[in-house]
Amino acid sequence: MSKIKLNSSVISYNPKSALKTALTCALSTVALSSFSNGMMKDSVGIKKEAGKTFVLFKVEPKQTLFSIVKRYGSSVAEFKAANPGLSESVNVGQTIKIPYKGIVVASAPKYVPPAPTTTPVPTPPTETVKMVSHVVESGQGLYAVATKYKITMADLRKWNNLTTDALASGQVLIVDAREYERAKKSGELPAKGEVVKVEDTNMGNNSTTTTQKPAAEPVDASEAKTSTETSKTSSGYRKTVETGLAELIDVEDKSGKYLGLHRSAPAGTLVNVKNSSNGQSIWVKIVGKLPDIGSDKVIIKLSPRAFEKLNPSDKRIRAEISYMTP
Repeated sequence: MSKIKLNSSVISYNPKSALKTALTCALSTVALSSFSNGMMKDSVGIKKEAGKTFVLFKVEPKQTLFSIVKRYGSSVAEFKAANPGLSESVNVGQTIKIPYKGIVVASAPKYVPPAPTTTPVPTPPTETVKMVSHVVESGQGLYAVATKYKITMADLRKWNNLTTDALASGQVLIVDAREYERAKKSGELPAKGEVVKVEDTNMGNNSTTTTQKPAAEPVDASEAKTSTETSKTSSGYRKTVETGLAELIDVEDKSGKYLGLHRSAPAGTLVNVKNSSNGQSIWVKIVGKLPDIGSDKVIIKLSPRAFEKLNPSDKRIRAEISYMTP
């Protein structure tokens, strides 16, 4: 140990004691800095009493005394000594005094439950049928038809040889490019300016001309023969030809439309129905499924107006039907 003389006073200097004092101050500074920077977020503040440092802590929900004192390197016994009269049960919002020794234990981050997720239920794909022709409804214009099938009015005019945008109720229009090409190759396109309706015998250039034959005898269902033939057209469509019985839908019908029920043709399909007894034929629009009741030899049921157009001799006739589907 050496002695230093300052202004006639002698001060004893011990290097080991000086080093120990410097280290203690440095550690205290670091600890307090750590506390001030990091722990003030979790505490109300700090307080010094009788040379000791205490953390003033405000209790939050779901916290216990043990977890709080452990966080600051203290113990429950030291807490009791610093807070005489307080029990070990702390309440939310209560401010307590915790002995601080320069030790801070990082607490686990608060658990935030993940946002509930719902697995979307897949929507079953809906079956869509691409129509190749359309029957004009009362009051329907060219723009409405073009919008319905997502085609242009110019294409509608071209595909159907239209000379005016005015349409007639029951008029048949080609609404598909491939069907137009097929009809063009086969010579079935209407003549320029010609209006083809569902009650017409042909959808091509020929007008409706039929030779009426004598009324046939009532049909015996047991003697009727049924057949089905399908073929593929050059444009990729499937053509179906069926023979069997056609029946009247025996209900009151004030619509006067040419409608039909069929087992497999999609709703909206145009079907040509020919009375095998007299050669009379019409085009009808399929509006629903044929019920599974009755004779299995019945291939189509027709609305009263459509059935009447075929000049039947009974409520059931031998018929041949043909239609095309994509």
